[in-house]
Amino acid sequence: MNIKQTVRNFILIAFVFLLGFAPSSAFSIRNMCLNVVQLSDTHISDREDTSYKMLSSSKKLLKDAINTINNMQGIDFVMFTGDMVDRPLLESYKDFFTILSDLNYPSLLTFGNHDSAICPLDSGECSQGLKIDEVVDFVKKCNGNYVFDKTYYAFTPKTDYRIIVLDPVIRNEVTSNGFLDDEQLAFLDNELSQNQDKVVVIFQHHPVVEPFVSEDHSVKNAAAYLEILHKYKNPIIICSGHYHATKITRDKNLVFVSTPSLVTYPNAFRVIRITNYKDRTAFDIKIQETNLKDVQERAKLSTIAATSFYGTDKDRNISFMIKKPYIKTEKPKKEKVKKEKKKRDKKAKQEFQEEIQGSDVQDAAIDENERFVDENIERMKENFNDDLMPNVEEDVLQNDQQIQNQI
Repeated sequence: MNIKQTVRNFILIAFVFLLGFAPSSAFSIRNMCLNVVQLSDTHISDREDTSYKMLSSSKKLLKDAINTINNMQGIDFVMFTGDMVDRPLLESYKDFFTILSDLNYPSLLTFGNHDSAICPLDSGECSQGLKIDEVVDFVKKCNGNYVFDKTYYAFTPKTDYRIIVLDPVIRNEVTSNGFLDDEQLAFLDNELSQNQDKVVVIFQHHPVVEPFVSEDHSVKNAAAYLEILHKYKNPIIICSGHYHATKITRDKNLVFVSTPSLVTYPNAFRVIRITNYKDRTAFDIKIQETNLKDVQERAKLSTIAATSFYGTDKDRNISFMIKKPYIKTEKPKKEKVKKEKKKRDKKAKQEFQEEIQGSDVQDAAIDENERFVDENIERMKENFNDDLMPNVEEDVLQNDQQIQNQI
């Protein structure tokens, strides 16, 4: 074998060896994990600060958030959950997308009640600003990832995941409430029905489970929405904004995440990491505060009940697992455990006493039998005369003599 052939064989062996240890396309750690950043209520504007919105710093806060995200590793996409602008003006949208152009990761969005003009049904005129169809057209021009014709849509970023984006905004009356019409409810139900083997992530502006009660901001038909969610057992996480509050609520396989606003205290956004295993799904949800601490301090001072918007430790940062399919295993309460133990002890004591009583009765019966036998033996001894008793020994000797004579 010449040197050329030897080299060829060595390369072939090395190729086969590497092929055998190459990772399968069907299994990938990267494909198991979904890393998402959620920003909400950026309210881009040129206006002065309001009572609690740091509008004059809205652009600086968005730039700071984008710089922070660009320094993160492995982000799959960034989702804006509504109120990108404070007023639906073309100039505000231009500012928003100009800043967004510096983002190194793909982004998408859902719309909030501040993002388009209001067009009441009983009036031919709309409020100042772009109508929703004009906003969608502009978004498509500025963001090549937005390829959808409607304001609600769905897509699959990875094999194990399905993303659903909903639009509960009411645009025919002046209100901060939300509502999902029959078309969107049917869309949601169908998406969940078709993706029961996946982890579902839902993004929308209005929370279906409120971080705190507000009749002026809630989803009017939240009950119909929740009824659909409760039909399914796969892990489902619903991420929203609108309330500018930090809150996480769990309900069996459902996780409701409320994300704070970038322009109000605590001036933060969410970083969500999901890892989907065969039998469980791991969630790691964190809050990322702004680096502009002077703006954050001003926002805090201008906010009434700032702690309610900041949330608890578990509302800000939490890690947990959801088993698949979700099966609720109730832990017995202490009182119930005590009662059951007391009942078992009482039953065991009763059975033991019955055994003892049964043993006493049996012993008494044995004693009575023995006494009866002894009495009968004595009576027989008294009644029988020794002279009348057969002489067994003489009979045996006679029998033996008879046998010998026969022999």
